[in-house]
Amino acid sequence: MSGTTSNEFDEATAVREIGPGRYTGTVVEGWDVRGNPHGGFLLALVTRAMAAAVDQADPLSVSATYLAPPDFGPAQVEVEVLRAGKRQSTISGRLVQDGTARVHAVATFGTLSAEPPQRLTADLAAPRPLPPPEACPSTDVIDREGLGPVDLHERLLVRFHPDTGWIHGTPSGNPEMNGWMRHAGREPDLLGVLMFSDGMPPSLYEARGRQGVHTPTVQLTTHLFAHPAPGWVQGSFRTRVLADGFLDQDGELWDSAGTLVATTRQLGLVRTWT
Repeated sequence: MSGTTSNEFDEATAVREIGPGRYTGTVVEGWDVRGNPHGGFLLALVTRAMAAAVDQADPLSVSATYLAPPDFGPAQVEVEVLRAGKRQSTISGRLVQDGTARVHAVATFGTLSAEPPQRLTADLAAPRPLPPPEACPSTDVIDREGLGPVDLHERLLVRFHPDTGWIHGTPSGNPEMNGWMRHAGREPDLLGVLMFSDGMPPSLYEARGRQGVHTPTVQLTTHLFAHPAPGWVQGSFRTRVLADGFLDQDGELWDSAGTLVATTRQLGLVRTWT
């Protein structure tokens, strides 16, 4: 899971063992969206602790349920190895503050092959067409038109497909989001890919616009298939279902070489206000 360059992301997700099955870390300010700790950052933090407790190097699948919003500051991650095998191990992790579980995750670890994954369906035959990152709008557009800069956007760099309408206040009506992501000053690795699985704004924005809509993550599952190549990671996400105030969002993550590195599925809570 190691990256090629250490930076703020590695420092922010660092954990230290303080006892059997217990690690300490920090929910770091600046890895949030207007005071709400980023779901992908929390996923990476818990996964780093779980990785320290198993022999296999690579997370193959991580499923997290977000139970309560964490506060900024110290947190403990309590881990339990559910199955330790030669090929794969399964482990659970809970991020806890003040005796309250804030995030609960279950992960399977193994060793990813150097061979690229086989893509068996037409919709995964290739990444969706997307101009290079330098030709795509950045988060500066929404920061200028919104409530001011978001600190996270200095650390998690996002570039949107030029046809993305909601960033200009004119959503297309098609709830799909495509763009590029990377960490500032750091090449991607599997831990970074986990953060990118929740890295783009909700695809619902392209159907309804951003104003008055908030979609906190309830549950997020990411399956990882390959180590990413250096460079930007392309994300493609879409919402298909809204029901009783919840939405689903499916996604794929592709590296700079066009390899499918992960697929994701998220359940989000839709909150609206006027």
